[in-house]
Amino acid sequence: MKTKIALVALAAMMLFSVAAACSNGSGGSNGSNNGGGASTGTPAGQSAAPEGQKDDEAEAIRNGTYKFDPPVTITTVKATDSTMTFKNGETMENNVHTKWARDELGIDIKHLWQVPGEQFNTKMRLMLTANESLPDVLTTQDMTLLDELIQSGKYRDITADFEKYASDKMKQIYNSNPLNWSQVTYGGAKMALPNFANAGNDNAVMWIRQDWLDELGVQAPKTFEELEALMQAMLDKKPGGADNIIPLGASLGSGGSSPNPFTSWLGETSWVFGAYGTIPYQWLEKDGQLVHGSTLPAMKDGLAKLKDWYDKGYLSKEAGLHDENKLAELIAQGRVGVVVSPYWMGGWPTSDLMKNVEGASMKPYPLPTLDGKAAARDTTYLRGGMLVKKDFEHVDALFLYLNRIFTYVNAEEGSEFENGWYKDYDYTIKADGTRSVDEKDIPGGKVGPAKYLLIEPKDPFSGLGTLAKLSRGEAPVTAAEKRAASGIPENMKAAEIVDDGWKAGIYVPQAYTGANTPSMQSKGGILVKLEGDTFIGMIYGKKPIDDFDQFVQEWKSLGGDDIAKEVNEWYAKMKK
Repeated sequence: MKTKIALVALAAMMLFSVAAACSNGSGGSNGSNNGGGASTGTPAGQSAAPEGQKDDEAEAIRNGTYKFDPPVTITTVKATDSTMTFKNGETMENNVHTKWARDELGIDIKHLWQVPGEQFNTKMRLMLTANESLPDVLTTQDMTLLDELIQSGKYRDITADFEKYASDKMKQIYNSNPLNWSQVTYGGAKMALPNFANAGNDNAVMWIRQDWLDELGVQAPKTFEELEALMQAMLDKKPGGADNIIPLGASLGSGGSSPNPFTSWLGETSWVFGAYGTIPYQWLEKDGQLVHGSTLPAMKDGLAKLKDWYDKGYLSKEAGLHDENKLAELIAQGRVGVVVSPYWMGGWPTSDLMKNVEGASMKPYPLPTLDGKAAARDTTYLRGGMLVKKDFEHVDALFLYLNRIFTYVNAEEGSEFENGWYKDYDYTIKADGTRSVDEKDIPGGKVGPAKYLLIEPKDPFSGLGTLAKLSRGEAPVTAAEKRAASGIPENMKAAEIVDDGWKAGIYVPQAYTGANTPSMQSKGGILVKLEGDTFIGMIYGKKPIDDFDQFVQEWKSLGGDDIAKEVNEWYAKMKK
């Protein structure tokens, strides 16, 4: 009898243990989309939470107030570069950021390996081929590698995870624009957390020598016709007594052996073609299909316009040899009257111009219109993403980490990242209580802790958006906005111009945001060179513009049709 009672008791204990384990299991080891389960770590000083407290724990994770005890581990790998520096004897494995994650969140960040950036893709592919244990999380900007890892089936759909654990701030950032998820969405599933650059960073703004406008007694041009009149006046009247004036600065030599004549980051000319209805070097949506902008008939009109300007001397006779850095030199020398460049040009190379030429200044203006139309490329801000391993048991811990580091974005006054990442690393507080990011003020020198993170948190639109708000006269509220308010007024105005352009639909985004297709990898280089050689030859008058149709046929036969087929297959999947 005693034996029977003991067996019943033992069975009951086992049943209770199984139930408890199911209640507290990861729920993610089979790769199902259940949002990831609770980790085996628990809040500091508490035992494992019963089922009724799971919602409270998830809320604490969303709020960034949770701490795991015992600590949980997140493994990762890192691509290093020359800008990644350390101080105080720290390393990638043990530094101010890994210590913060352990002390504040109960998370140990473990690096399986780190290699120079150019070796990163090869090492990841070797791990995948050898079926080695992959890192729990990794961030890559290489869309081909990201696609390979997703197709391997080793990394998870984070759709439910994001919905369950992401903070309101993260959701606001990531869901603010439909483009944000486009690069990492596969058949409706969010297969990675998008990684961002700053949106609009290289979008086109027309910068003009304001001192020359004043001397000529004219207003900034609003149309192509007015721009042409201004450029001719610069040649005829030589404002400032300048010799060898270049009315319109253009870096048609950008890209070197991989030509990029119209969409460089300084002195771009995509806006010339945009006014006629196309954007070169970019996939565009037309009638439900993706087409390559360089092959559309409107290219002929843009090429004819640039050839006309070249023949009239509005462009430098050596524009086809000028890359962005050479153009920056010409601007600094005071030779360039108009240049279409990013919103930040008020800082550089305009600062060099003002040092070199007394009384010189450049001011930003909206792009000129042609028959009421203006358009230019919208520089992409999508930079791959962060992958999460399918059987990773601590997705909740990853989102706790993400929710906390995203408070850095436009940080509120009094928050932990109000002044920067870490005191005496990327900023310091001086004896008078003011914040400084000057290298000479920071004890032991300045380093960039953002390089230590699993992913750098960004709101792609906040930086430029903040400057635009300030330019319109809105009062700064957050610490970041107050710092931005002390910036260069011309940059703020230029940011406002870009922001207005977004609202007006002037900036046309890249319609294809996927990985390089097989045909892109094998034939893309040939096609890019064909485009560059053909277009520069037409502008220089070495090839007739009427040969454009022949160019299109050659582009298609050399692989363009194959790429278009692959791109449209991707586009069809993305629309489902």
